[in-house]
Amino acid sequence: MDESILIERLRRNDRKAYSDLFDRYFDKLFTFALNMVFREDVANDIVQEVFIAIYEKSVLKNYQGSLKAYLYTSVRNRCYNYLRDAKVEDRNMALYAEAAVYSDNVDMIDREEILEKIREVLDELPEKCREVCLLRFVHGYKYSEISEQLGMNENTVKVQLHRGLEKLKRCFSDYDFALVLFMLTVCLENV
Repeated sequence: MDESILIERLRRNDRKAYSDLFDRYFDKLFTFALNMVFREDVANDIVQEVFIAIYEKSVLKNYQGSLKAYLYTSVRNRCYNYLRDAKVEDRNMALYAEAAVYSDNVDMIDREEILEKIREVLDELPEKCREVCLLRFVHGYKYSEISEQLGMNENTVKVQLHRGLEKLKRCFSDYDFALVLFMLTVCLENV
């Protein structure tokens, strides 16, 4: 069904149109939200809130843009508000969320392509540098914990981490680096 017809049916408060809207977009929006907030219950609530707002407030009454863009923007903004209000401590998740909010592209990047490239870059790093990067980004260790585990001075840990980050930045100059950090932090548990 054409999007403009669906919007018109929603404006007339056609109950079947709401059902059609839900069926068409819920799963995609849920996945989109989940990639930002990393909690199924929160992602589900956020997407449902967007649908409820459309139903209760007739927000589409004077809306002239794309329905898909409106839905994704609404979900994205609510995810960002959730992360901000929850005072997210994980700096990397906050960076990713911020990058996603300002991104014009609602489609997710090709994860496998980026993961493969991250693995290649990590494999090229000297052993200690790779260990430091993995302990910091994948396992979330603090500098002091890495220092203790690897028997290194804390400043050496920082230098090794800096070298690893610089290599990643050079190799991923075509990508938003916040997204690369997100992929490194969230998706490389098996490295």
